[in-house]
Amino acid sequence: MVSGVYDRDAAVAAGIKRARLMELLAPRRGGWLSVGMATDDIDGLATRLTRAGMDVFGPYAMRRECPDGRTLQGRVLQPGGSALRRPWPCFVQWELPDRQLFAAPPRHKLAVTSVAGVVLLVRNLKAAEYLYEEQLGFRPGEKGAHETPGAMSAHYWMRDFHVELVAPTSPGPMLDRLEAQGEGICAVRLCVGNLAAECAKLEARGAMTAVRGEQRAEVFAPGTEAFGARFCLQELTSVPTAVDPSVS
Repeated sequence: MVSGVYDRDAAVAAGIKRARLMELLAPRRGGWLSVGMATDDIDGLATRLTRAGMDVFGPYAMRRECPDGRTLQGRVLQPGGSALRRPWPCFVQWELPDRQLFAAPPRHKLAVTSVAGVVLLVRNLKAAEYLYEEQLGFRPGEKGAHETPGAMSAHYWMRDFHVELVAPTSPGPMLDRLEAQGEGICAVRLCVGNLAAECAKLEARGAMTAVRGEQRAEVFAPGTEAFGARFCLQELTSVPTAVDPSVS
């Protein structure tokens, strides 16, 4: 979920609902703020989280105007009171069924074929694993050393969607990011058909490539490092399908 403030007075007038967003964006240009996931049982999820000892805010009504002219309505649940710059997602239950919600998706300017997943920075990997496995009910995948030195990771699959939790264990790039950004989403994984072509599009718009391989690249927008607005592009037409978790 990428948010912005285009009218500060209107945002301030929204009161406490926008207070956290204003606090985060006031000194920064922007970046990734939170992850949103869909569920078909938001009331059951709220009950589950409460019984597991986690505070929740909601479910509450939400309305969104889309660029294509549609109005989407649903109910939102915020674990911990907020998902902004937190190591967990918010959840939404849309009024429309999926077959209508995604009936005519707009063509992405980057020719993205799918959103493969997200990467979230956490301070304590064990605590985050407990959150995802025991409180949120996700089923774990691979765990172990991260590809970046000085960090460990844990992986979770939700159908074709991949969540990676990364925690620094010693000084290094991930600890630097955590100290600069805090916990929360730091990258989004996108599948594209032609890696070189899509990297060129991003670079032409001022993005910078941090890592580049034959089938993978990591790019970011200068000026948004505070929230780690990074894209991990993968030249894949699909990703492995894993066992469905208990939360969809």
